[in-house]
Amino acid sequence: MSVTRDPDAILGAWLEDGPTRLPEATRRAIAVRTRTTTQRRRPMWMPQRSPTMNPLARFALMTVAVVAVLGGAIYLIGPGTGVGGAPVSTPSPAVDVSPSPQVTGVPSSSPAASPSPLPSLLASGGDIFPGRYVASLDPSLTFSVDREVQHNCAPGYVCRGNIDANSASWLSLEFGEPLIDVQIIRVDKVDDPAKAGRLMNPPADLAAWIAGRPGLTVIDQKAVSVGGLPAKQLDVQAGSKDVHVGPIPGVTDPPIGFGANTLSRLFVVDVRGHQILITLHATDGSIEELQPLVDSIVWN
Repeated sequence: MSVTRDPDAILGAWLEDGPTRLPEATRRAIAVRTRTTTQRRRPMWMPQRSPTMNPLARFALMTVAVVAVLGGAIYLIGPGTGVGGAPVSTPSPAVDVSPSPQVTGVPSSSPAASPSPLPSLLASGGDIFPGRYVASLDPSLTFSVDREVQHNCAPGYVCRGNIDANSASWLSLEFGEPLIDVQIIRVDKVDDPAKAGRLMNPPADLAAWIAGRPGLTVIDQKAVSVGGLPAKQLDVQAGSKDVHVGPIPGVTDPPIGFGANTLSRLFVVDVRGHQILITLHATDGSIEELQPLVDSIVWN
């Protein structure tokens, strides 16, 4: 019985034995396969198959690989002047660790302080939180609210104040409980002492006129500055009756005045021909808590 042998197996055996001449059957098989086998394009994503090598070829390739590896290693670890030579040390550039001299008048490289935020327009009513605000008062002013909101503030509560009024003639703010409050009023008219119910223009020295009103006792007075303008400060105690000064422009009620048995701090300042009255009041006597708000005032 005849056995058909695989030409690839015959060729592999011949390559292993290393003959110098192909057997006749093998030569014919190769010729037939070469004429009848079509060539196909291998997809790019398929891996290539490694061909079989004879021992001589494998030995030669291994020798070349070893030489290449040794040469690369010598190149990498050897000095720049040659293989096997003494290492050549390259001097490192000197580093100056001495402190830099301080040059007067030259700004440092530290980041500049962030500019203060622009003031916000104060609402006509509602809550007021710490910040800087522009009131609607005429003449215009800017002021800051800060620790005033902390007055008797309950733990865990988002502390805030309350805007009672914010108009061209009257700014009224309240904080805490019991209340501390600040009133800033443009005084256009005052009560005429000579005739009840009649109004008159405010006198040039409004502070002295208020201090002389019946029912008020001056505790302390001094010259101060509000928003960079000269002003007079009065601490006054009202007696057993309310003391009225005059109307708030554009407001029918309440009038400018001081409640019975209250202690108030007044500031009177002339701002471009307008008499401005600032009053601070504290039910529990803590008027000083409102002083920073007055100190923050800037006339626009």
